[in-house]
Amino acid sequence: MNITSDDDAAILIKRGLQYYQFGEISAAEECLRRAIALDPQNAEAWLTLGHIYRDRERYTDAQQCYRRATEIHADWQEAWQHLGMVSSLLEQPKDSIHALLVYMELGGSDLHILEVLARTALDIDDCRTVIRVTKRILDLNEELAWAWRMRGICQAKLSRFNAACVSLNMAIDFDPSEIVASNSVGDLCYDAGNFLRCVDFYEISLESDPNQPRILFRYGTALWLVGRWMDAIPHLEKYVGLVPDDPRGWNNLGVVLRERGEVKRAIECYKRAL
Repeated sequence: MNITSDDDAAILIKRGLQYYQFGEISAAEECLRRAIALDPQNAEAWLTLGHIYRDRERYTDAQQCYRRATEIHADWQEAWQHLGMVSSLLEQPKDSIHALLVYMELGGSDLHILEVLARTALDIDDCRTVIRVTKRILDLNEELAWAWRMRGICQAKLSRFNAACVSLNMAIDFDPSEIVASNSVGDLCYDAGNFLRCVDFYEISLESDPNQPRILFRYGTALWLVGRWMDAIPHLEKYVGLVPDDPRGWNNLGVVLRERGEVKRAIECYKRAL
């Protein structure tokens, strides 16, 4: 029986894989290069050669190999996964996101890979992708606080404030330390002058930890600015108790006390501020 070039390539690939498994990297690379010369359409050879280059930190070469594997075998989940991860190592976020989204669409469900995808998208403010990916992540495990946090931050950036409140509450339920997320979104709204919405996020945070001076000050001030000055008083009083040397706290407390008609107390607060 005649041995065809395809048969020769298959033998070389098998041998290359064995070399690779036993750490004989140079021998594995040689076998795989010979296999590709005989059968350039063999996706497995390209993928394994990509692994070799990746292990040697030759990431650009590895990326080219993985990309070739996806061109040959467009629905090969593993090839898209490795292409996305090596693109991330090369700090090419858009290429990484594209490849890992294909991986996800092909049914990829590795939580570590999906987390890399979500974080890469968050780094470039691709909030729609973050929301899409975190939905998949939370379908797999709804108790991941970091996924709820990322989802909530992006929903807030897209002005989906009600949905953001729900997501951040979920994050805090699963991990109380995620109040940082609520504070971050609250700060976004506060700095943009959207005091009505920042109140919601600071409220979530203070329910979890009521002793946060910076948040107490901003929350109390925001309540005053949206006309809820009666609600602002106890928070500003608590703030000046925690940070008695901050004139801003005394000034703002004086303002809300004046609104309530407590002029003498307001004057005392102004004096403390001065």
